[in-house]
Amino acid sequence: MTTPGKEFQTYALAVGRVAGELRGLQDRLVRLESTLETLYERADVELDAHSIGTLQDVDFLNQSISALSDYLDHLSGTASTDLGICVRDAVDAIPLRDMASRLRGRAAGAPPSGEAELF
Repeated sequence: MTTPGKEFQTYALAVGRVAGELRGLQDRLVRLESTLETLYERADVELDAHSIGTLQDVDFLNQSISALSDYLDHLSGTASTDLGICVRDAVDAIPLRDMASRLRGRAAGAPPSGEAELF
């Protein structure tokens, strides 16, 4: 569906793409959580209340992103396939170029796991 100056997607597709982005963020949080746990398991590191709270925050973020992603997946699976929405302005507001490209449905490279992403 194209109209000059507009970018239309079905509601289901747009919401499904957002769910996919959230899953990618969740994957990164899982790696971060694992790294933090490894650092805190070192014998020379003492866990204080702040450190424990930080690990709990990361776990909470991980669970919350997972729940939101599941919710959006469910919405996208139950949405009418003929409901179209313009995503141009919403996607234009996203400053992360690769994410915006993926939400538009264009291929965007993601850094391989474990490699630094420079921006």
